[in-house]
Amino acid sequence: MKIRSLLLIMVLGLTTFLAACNFEGGVEQGRCVAFNPEGKTITIVVDVTHDQFNPHYSGGTHTYKLPTTPGEMGPTPEVGGRLMIDLAKNNVLIYDNNANAVREIPVQFVDVEKNIRPKHPKVAGKTFPIVDKEQQTVTVYSSRLSSLITFKVPASEIDLPVYAWTAGNEMRVAFRTSDKDQAIRIMNVSKTNIFSK
Repeated sequence: MKIRSLLLIMVLGLTTFLAACNFEGGVEQGRCVAFNPEGKTITIVVDVTHDQFNPHYSGGTHTYKLPTTPGEMGPTPEVGGRLMIDLAKNNVLIYDNNANAVREIPVQFVDVEKNIRPKHPKVAGKTFPIVDKEQQTVTVYSSRLSSLITFKVPASEIDLPVYAWTAGNEMRVAFRTSDKDQAIRIMNVSKTNIFSK
């Protein structure tokens, strides 16, 4: 509940800041699937629920120009194609870079270890995803689910690039109604320490 309260404070803080600036616009949150520092753009797959505790990254992609003020850009995002893992429906939602589309891949969960925190010996200092082509499995660590997960994928999907199984950072983007493609502030939710003063 403490984390939930702090996250709520973060959202309210951003809302208060925007209101103080006579802000007329909106805020979108989503997974980062592309980042171009040279071209100064970021692309996210949008969360359709607008509920950061129960997101669903299936709202299509949106590419934003980076804020013109450097101080309005958070930590550099990590990109990836893995959007969601649905343990109940036995599927993984990914962003297919080549097709420029979100798609669902049916999987068979081989092992799911829950309550695994980032400092746990099984994940600390390790690089994920781990793709085993011989066993046709992929092992990932989901910080959102606090779980170390191994799943078997269809033979037709095992040769997908590592990008497909890598989770991009969760990003929050604020923009003005008059120019929805220009971000005025970007927060890297995944890399923001809510406990720092």
